[in-house]
Amino acid sequence: MSSRNIASGKRAWERYVEGDVVDQRLVRAEVANSWRRCRELHVDPLHQPDGAADQSRSLQDRLYQKQQLLRVARPFLQDLSHFVSGTAFQVVLADEEGLLLESLGDAGILLRTKRVNLCPGMNWSEATKGTNAIGTALVERKPTQIYAWEHFCEGNQFLTCSAAPIADASGNLVAVLDVSGESSDFSPHTLGMVVAAARAIENQLRLEQTSHRLYLMSRYTEALSQGISDGLIAVDGNGVITEVNARGGEILGMSPSQAKGSNLQKVCGDRAPLLRAMAAGEEGGSEELLVDQQGRKVRGAAAALRDERGGVVGAVALFHEVADRQAERRPAAPRGTRYRFDDIVGTSPAISAARERARQAAASSSTVLVLGESGSGKELFVNAIHEASARAGRPLVAINCASLPESLIESELFGYAEGSFTGARKGGQAGKFEIANGGTIFLDEIGDMSPNVQAKLLRVLQERKVARIGSAVEVPVDIRVVAATHRDLRAEAERGRFREDLYYRLAVLEIVVPPLRDRLEDIPFIVERIVARLAARLGRPPARVEGAFLDKLCAYGWPGNVRELENVLERAINRAGDGSALSVDLLELPGDRRPAVAPREQIPRDPQASVRSLRDMEKQAIAEALSACGGNVLKAAQKLGIGRNTLYRKIERYKLAPPETLRRSARGPAGT
Repeated sequence: MSSRNIASGKRAWERYVEGDVVDQRLVRAEVANSWRRCRELHVDPLHQPDGAADQSRSLQDRLYQKQQLLRVARPFLQDLSHFVSGTAFQVVLADEEGLLLESLGDAGILLRTKRVNLCPGMNWSEATKGTNAIGTALVERKPTQIYAWEHFCEGNQFLTCSAAPIADASGNLVAVLDVSGESSDFSPHTLGMVVAAARAIENQLRLEQTSHRLYLMSRYTEALSQGISDGLIAVDGNGVITEVNARGGEILGMSPSQAKGSNLQKVCGDRAPLLRAMAAGEEGGSEELLVDQQGRKVRGAAAALRDERGGVVGAVALFHEVADRQAERRPAAPRGTRYRFDDIVGTSPAISAARERARQAAASSSTVLVLGESGSGKELFVNAIHEASARAGRPLVAINCASLPESLIESELFGYAEGSFTGARKGGQAGKFEIANGGTIFLDEIGDMSPNVQAKLLRVLQERKVARIGSAVEVPVDIRVVAATHRDLRAEAERGRFREDLYYRLAVLEIVVPPLRDRLEDIPFIVERIVARLAARLGRPPARVEGAFLDKLCAYGWPGNVRELENVLERAINRAGDGSALSVDLLELPGDRRPAVAPREQIPRDPQASVRSLRDMEKQAIAEALSACGGNVLKAAQKLGIGRNTLYRKIERYKLAPPETLRRSARGPAGT
């Protein structure tokens, strides 16, 4: 733009400021409309507003709420930043209210724009900063470019800004992407570049949101199919099994994971007219049929699945065993809440290491011993191991060895024969080992098991056979044993309180679940998951968690671990009204009444002396990871569970090492 046009434009702005006169030859309609809005909002064009953020929400709160957006947008922000590197431009991301979340650019332009508060934490809505690309794009809901004198506030007229709004999968405005810089370097093509990047962020954001919805639908469908008492089987249009629930697998006598992908005829044979009709897409009423050569009978009904044109795309059937046969079978295993590795949240080195060892255990058939303090999440790990193992479709049977007296635990584990004692059921009763046959048995708090039962358990583990109380008949069992305890079993064995040979049988694969105090940096992730789950259970909308609330949670010792954290959060949610944020005044910690005792340390005289900020903990974790990986940024990023570019930014932020040195070390020798 020529200097003559700049001067004319400046005079047009002055005429409007002095007398509300719009020169329609020079002032674009969207700019004139924005100037009028600024007048109505009482924005002073001659006094530079401070652009302060909305005091009801801190930048930390917004960054926490916008985690998904930031994770998706950052690669695109970095690409744009590299593109404008060496120019007097910076890349800015703001939320739907105009609060700046992130800013990237060369040091010179960042220093210049910081003087007008074009930096994270500041608000650039029209009401605060007058006409500008970010605020005006939010109002107009379309890509906007504001040049020099078009800014309503004179202090911002050294800038030229190009911004484009970003919407989520539902069409809701969630952010604005902006490139701002010196007006002397103005280019009309900048807006096109910003629009392209904003659309790319939108597409990736929608893809993630759609994938998440599909994942939830899959989990809901699985929960429904596994929760029904009948067997369920589904096939596609070619008769290939696509789904079998656990009960269906039990009736068919095979693991659902084995059945999936197999042809229906191969699994059920030719003597299953109902299932053959289902594979052909025909609809059938309830009828009795045979499903195998041993004469096992079931009754069920099938329904065809059709597309919008009426074509058969598959079928589904519900079935159950006929009563006379069903009565002879062993009792069904109880089903509790199912957890997977996705439910073990956190990126700390401690939880990442435990999660990786658990994944390795899931791929094996060996016995597992899970160690950890009460409330640290041992049951979560056991569930995840089972669900990721080859036995996922079979029962996971749990028994708490500390909750039953010695006189009952033996019969619970091994069962009893008819007439073995007064009050015994007619026909006897199967024990947990028989019920878990083909699946996994979870022996919780095994450190509290009596020596007598320990001896019998050792024999079962050695022989893989179990005999009911009062019976000499040994029944072979195909089970995987996973045990857990809060006790140090090695020390208990050395003191003679636990059988040493049983300990070595159990601890083939050993997993230590870290206490919450050793992974305080995971608390924000855990809180997000627990708050969402509690809100659903209590029938309330998910509560927003304030930064100060999180800070206080991260400064507490958590002797009761995750179980205590969940208790504290449920109390806070109950105290808050619907839609209310979780603030510090709703938080009740035992530490508010008595100081938390740091493990293996004396209580400091000043309780605040042992409290470190999350920033300090993050800095220390990064430094330790870099040291452990010999300065290799890629390996350190993998160990920390974050992206390499994110780690570079944090290294520069904390000034841990010269960036150029780290970039060389990240490539390693020979380009590795």
